[in-house]
Formats: sequence, structure tokens, C-alpha cells
Amino acid sequence: MEKPRHRCSVCDKTFTEKSNLTRHLKIHAVARETFDCDVCRRSLTTKSSLVSHQQQHQYPNIVMYRQGEARLQCTEAAKSVAEAPSTVDDPTWLDPKTAEAMAKRSGGELWKGQLVIVFGKYAGQTFKWLLENDVGWLVWLLFQYCQQGEQNELLKWQKERLLAYAREFPPVTWHLERRLKVR
Repeated sequence: MEKPRHRCSVCDKTFTEKSNLTRHLKIHAVARETFDCDVCRRSLTTKSSLVSHQQQHQYPNIVMYRQGEARLQCTEAAKSVAEAPSTVDDPTWLDPKTAEAMAKRSGGELWKGQLVIVFGKYAGQTFKWLLENDVGWLVWLLFQYCQQGEQNELLKWQKERLLAYAREFPPVTWHLERRLKVR
């Protein structure tokens, strides 16, 4: 026996659960509260829609050279950041425990992407930003780390997390694995 249908009086959409209809009706409200995405400024009608929408911003937009291979050339954004070297002044990112806690709070399942690089020409940028803007430098850095290791404990922790994050994206690690096999 089919459950009774609950019909929207505005658009005639039907729902099997009354609670779904109630939630749906919020999109038709004239004086409705909106929930704005702090990344792209899109306005959504429910908090759950906002949470669902924000998950798309966790995933890096990796520029591809061809299928299965990330492009190694850096973006214009990477060039401009590299020209004006910066440092990380926020002590949150200089301590592994506080850095991980902050990234986990804001980053969801891909929290490592929210970690901030504390060294090199991209100091102050997130891991996600690095994957989106300079895979070539990332591959070079991780290759050096895999070959030589790291003595500085903070940098070792960062490079370990960066390697773990990069390995979540096969088009990026394809380049690293290829270089490691050659050696």
C-alpha cells in the first residue's frame, strides 16, 4: 500500500513524508531567512541545503593536462603569490595539534586541504589551494621529501600531511609515483 502523498500548494510537487513537504515549503516563503555560503556567496533557503552545498567547496579543482594527469604548470595566481613571499603569522598553523583541530573544524572529510603551508614560496596558502594552483611544485616538494626525508619536526609533519592529502587525488600522485619509479 502506497503512503499518502503530500502535495505542495504552490508548485504541485508531491512528497511521501509530511516533514519533507514542510521543509520544501520554505523555498516558497516570501519573507524567508536565507543561508549564505561564505565561499561563493550563494544564498540557500535551508541550513541543510547550505551544509550540503558547502561540501562541494572541500574538493580541489585540479586542472588536468589529460585524463588521469594533473597539469604541472602553475597558475597565474601561483605566480603572483610566489612573487610576493609571505610568512605565516598565525601561531595556529605552527603547531600540529592546533592546526589539525582548526582544519578539522572547517574542512569536513577533506580537512587536510584546509591546513596552511608554513614554509616555502606558498607559505600562508592552504593545501587545497596548492593542488589547484601548482601541482608541479607540489610534486617536486614531495619527491624531495620521499627521497631525502625532513629533519625539522614541523616541516616533517606538514610534508607528511601534504603527502597524505595529495594521495587522495590520483591525477596528482600519478606524477609523483612516476618520478619515484624512475629513481
